[in-house]
Amino acid sequence: MKYPELTNLLPRSGVRVMRRGYFIRLTNVTIALISIVLIAHGVLLIPSYLYASAEIRREQAELDRISSSNSTDQEHSIQSHIASVKDDIEYLGRLGTLPTASGAIRAILQVPHPGIRISGFTYSAPSASTNLAQIAVTGTASTRDQLRGYVQALGQLPYVTNADLPISAYAKDSAIPFTITLTGSLVP
Repeated sequence: MKYPELTNLLPRSGVRVMRRGYFIRLTNVTIALISIVLIAHGVLLIPSYLYASAEIRREQAELDRISSSNSTDQEHSIQSHIASVKDDIEYLGRLGTLPTASGAIRAILQVPHPGIRISGFTYSAPSASTNLAQIAVTGTASTRDQLRGYVQALGQLPYVTNADLPISAYAKDSAIPFTITLTGSLVP
């Protein structure tokens, strides 16, 4: 049997109250379901949050370790560079008071040297500990007397503290090869 028309026995105000009650219950159920889903998601996010927090702490610790090692390496590098620059400054400051090789050679060449043929010079700058420079004069002397006179003349220079000639240089009578080592400030 088919009912062509459905009849509602409730008055319109009753239908409205019933509809309103239905929507209120539907809204309450929807809010409850959403709340349950949100709470479940929140509970399920706790392990992810804990893992992310642990990773952040680990990465921060690694960053701090790398930063401290980099700063230590950089500090050592900067300290060594500063020490190198200070050494260079001290060396450059001493250059003004140090004898020059050309000045020392010029002063030695002004010493009269008859019968002496000078063939070379070897200059060693003063060391920081002794402040004494060395210059080696090599050449050939015609006789022993001329060589001895030349060594004495070099030894009497005010800026030479020691004129050293090995005794073996006097072994020959003529055409005597020699190397005289002069030590001193060598600042004429």
